[in-house]
Amino acid sequence: MLTAFLEARFQDRLQDPGLHNALAKIYIDTGNKDVEDFLIKNQFYDSKIVGRYCEERNPDLAFVAYKRGWGSCDEELIRVTNTNLLFRKQARYLVERQSTDLWGTVLDPENKCRQEVIDQVVQTALPETKNVDEVACTVQAFIKADIPNQLIELLERIVLHNSDFADNKDLQNLLILTAIRSETTRVMDYINRLDNYDGIKLANMCKEEQHGLYEEALVIYKKFSEPVEAIRVLLYNLDNIRGATEYAEKTNKPEVFTELGKAQLDQQALIPAIEAFIKANDASMFERVIFLAQT
Repeated sequence: MLTAFLEARFQDRLQDPGLHNALAKIYIDTGNKDVEDFLIKNQFYDSKIVGRYCEERNPDLAFVAYKRGWGSCDEELIRVTNTNLLFRKQARYLVERQSTDLWGTVLDPENKCRQEVIDQVVQTALPETKNVDEVACTVQAFIKADIPNQLIELLERIVLHNSDFADNKDLQNLLILTAIRSETTRVMDYINRLDNYDGIKLANMCKEEQHGLYEEALVIYKKFSEPVEAIRVLLYNLDNIRGATEYAEKTNKPEVFTELGKAQLDQQALIPAIEAFIKANDASMFERVIFLAQT
């Protein structure tokens, strides 16, 4: 009788929260097959009251009620999903919600469930999304939380395994940059597999003394058709005059032979230097050549 009475009032389109709270509780207790749909679509019940009522009866429905509050029940939603190990639901909510403050709370080192949530964000929630804003917000949250290893894992999922964002230049740059700073063993694989990144900028960073990724810088310069920078790495960072000579012969570019000739002059290798300058058709270093020939 009570259900019929409340449903009649519902049909009259009354907006009293108490009416809708009561209907929600009845549907929850009676196992109404449409209860989840009711909780999702109904605009008038109190999410906190109904969500709390659901927690011990059906945590999944509690999540639905709290999610419907969309920001007004974030604390409750995090609590119920942590308590009941609903980390996949929580991860999806975090990605969709795009709240910097909420991300900060969840990714705080004091959160005992942080790793479980991170795992679900990386493995499920973010790879599922097609929304670039959701991706950007999640990535920024990981950056702000200063968790580079997890950030790399996240970026690998969406750049290397998600075709919707595989060609995103900003994400490719961030993946390589993060690896340069914190996981250097992965850099070579990334620069070979990816193509849409700021090659020159990242190569310059690779060859900075604090990183010392000279082989990686060389690969990038070659890949992005910067032969002069490439031979400079061979000559001055890798100290590989033989490799530089072979590279100059292979590229057969005047400006590359000029760089080789200068380096050979510095090593007082006069004859090879002259041969390099001849191939470069470059006589600009004639004074040094003459001086060296006379000493």
